[in-house]
Amino acid sequence: MKNSFRGNMNEASLDKLQAILGARLAGDAAARSPVRLNRVRIDSREVRTGDTFWALQGETRSGGQFTADAFARGAAGVVTDRRDVSPPEGRWALIVDDTGDALRQAASWQRNQFGGRVVAVTGSAGKTTARQMIDTVLASRFSGTASPRNYNNHLGVPLSMLRWQAAHDYAVVELGASARGEIAALCELARPEIGVITNIGDAHLGGFGGAAGVAATKAELLEALPADGLAVLNGDDRRLRRLATRTRAMVQWVGRGADCDLIATDVHSAAGRLSFTVSRHRYSVAVWGRHHLTAALTAVAVGKAFGLSSAEISDALGRFEPPPMRCQVSSFRGARLIIDAYNASPAAMRAALEAMSEEPAPGLRIVVCGDMQELGAESRRLHRRAGNEVVTVGGADVLVACGEHASDVVAGATAAGMPGERTIACDSAEEARPHLARLVKPGDVVLLKGSRRVGLERLVAGFEMPVAKAA
Repeated sequence: MKNSFRGNMNEASLDKLQAILGARLAGDAAARSPVRLNRVRIDSREVRTGDTFWALQGETRSGGQFTADAFARGAAGVVTDRRDVSPPEGRWALIVDDTGDALRQAASWQRNQFGGRVVAVTGSAGKTTARQMIDTVLASRFSGTASPRNYNNHLGVPLSMLRWQAAHDYAVVELGASARGEIAALCELARPEIGVITNIGDAHLGGFGGAAGVAATKAELLEALPADGLAVLNGDDRRLRRLATRTRAMVQWVGRGADCDLIATDVHSAAGRLSFTVSRHRYSVAVWGRHHLTAALTAVAVGKAFGLSSAEISDALGRFEPPPMRCQVSSFRGARLIIDAYNASPAAMRAALEAMSEEPAPGLRIVVCGDMQELGAESRRLHRRAGNEVVTVGGADVLVACGEHASDVVAGATAAGMPGERTIACDSAEEARPHLARLVKPGDVVLLKGSRRVGLERLVAGFEMPVAKAA
């Protein structure tokens, strides 16, 4: 692949950036060194010498309050909406009306220079793992980048785009949303040629107004793809099947069904590895649980779209390392501890419980279940359903529920037949720590599953044990 842009996309002269943003320059007019866009920071505490601090408006505080701190830490310049900023000698400030709009303007300029192919990934669950698997596969031959961490919203996506380079053949960008229209806006900015949707589930229902709103929002990615683009979709998801007509692009279905284009057979999950066969070629990935199959299949499909061979894709997936706190497996007191505490939705909760049920457990199966966020009016019902599935799907012997909806989860588990003395409801992870420390014995399997806000990883810190990679 060739990139037609010959300049350095990650650098812009101060004059050029000022023109892109329509900004007013304050400070030392002689400070004309290139602005390194791949070294933009939005947290003044992370600023290092030569960085640019972009003073974004937060929920409660404005980033403009921290420009002095950014300069003290070595920032070459700042982008701010504060009119009274006073840069030190040799530094600069670009003053704009809205720093969020300015960030998107810079990202749009960056996109216009980019000659590689853009792959966008969304879904109610599994999109981060899919994004990282796709990046791992493409990086085996090509030069490119992927969204760091969970940079998938109206701020994270443009920040990710500032990392794109002229030499890159690809960029993988993760798209998240909590309301209608958000994915459409992100697609307008990133302009993907390949779109991946892992699934449509009951996530962020409060912002979407129901499951139909979730489906319509994910479909915004399909609608944004060009006619010569490609949509890689989970063919085992009935809701996605109904949305395929929303795109002009070619559709490739991946899954286990016979009506898929890329079909996985002989699927096994054991000892922290997922293995499967596609077209007589065997793949093995170091992840825990069959629910990662869709992410792996999308990586296979995108790899093939880029011209990679099955052997290349298999070798790359064999080197994949799971994201932090996503189905990471470790041990504690002779028990197997599975930490899947970065995020949670009803679909992801069920998938984790299904995976736990397949784990050999000479002792007890213990589930530590944290709240699932942003479920709106359906929250109580879905937490009760999660409690039911702790028993009926996960086959758990003991439940420790944490958070605002702990009592709802416990109610669902007891209604499904779990004895009340085997359930514990806690307001927080800290409150749950002594219970878990008392309960866990050698041979047990322990699943920690909940939304990031609950902070179940603090249980791990309380045990003072390292989190190991899946084996």
